[in-house]
Amino acid sequence: MIEQSQDYIINQWLKEYEPINEIAQTEDIHIEGVSETVKNLALQRTGFENLGMKYITDKGWYRQYQYMLLLKSESEIDEQRLTNYDWLDGLSDWLAEKNSKREFPILEDNKKIIEVSCANALNYEQSEDGSISVYYLQLYFNIRKEN
Repeated sequence: MIEQSQDYIINQWLKEYEPINEIAQTEDIHIEGVSETVKNLALQRTGFENLGMKYITDKGWYRQYQYMLLLKSESEIDEQRLTNYDWLDGLSDWLAEKNSKREFPILEDNKKIIEVSCANALNYEQSEDGSISVYYLQLYFNIRKEN
């Protein structure tokens, strides 16, 4: 079996959220940046931070992987902007529910997601005329790898 990357697995897991899946039906979730079409998504890894292990006898590592989920959408009028923020809030609620139930994707290579969280839903950039915006939500995946 070919090993799938952590980013690919997380990308596929996010499609379990129905509004993401709806967008992904017409254009898959991109890596790094959004495309020219109006309604699309991108998942961009922005880095990771080493976290302390719980016990000194633990082997392996514990890290927080940080991502930006970018949503490109119409934003010409306030109603569209509010709908976009509601979309991000819904995703935030879905992630909180998945976190509380510990329903995470299964990673390969002895890696395990311990916690998922998000922050900072905001308008990241907008077209010159304001009709199209890219919204941004930070995602955090705390991942433990055992040796």
